[in-house]
Amino acid sequence: MADIEASLLDIIKDHSVGLTGELTRQTPVSDLGIDSFAIVEIIYEVEEKLGVEVPFNANENPFGDMKTVGDLIDALDALMKK
Repeated sequence: MADIEASLLDIIKDHSVGLTGELTRQTPVSDLGIDSFAIVEIIYEVEEKLGVEVPFNANENPFGDMKTVGDLIDALDALMKK
């Protein structure tokens, strides 16, 4: 999980435009400044680098109930265990 977490943190950090501090599991998703284009780029990069298919519907909120970066990491970890 540590490798997945580090990889995801790097991917998110590369696409975050509103981040002013360090990116951690506790960082609120709303602080990332991620737009819909960045979401698509993040999903593509996650699929390519981590070898997991991320279900994505452009008509729905891709973050759902996820409030923090930790929530995103946990969701990805669950997808990889399927």
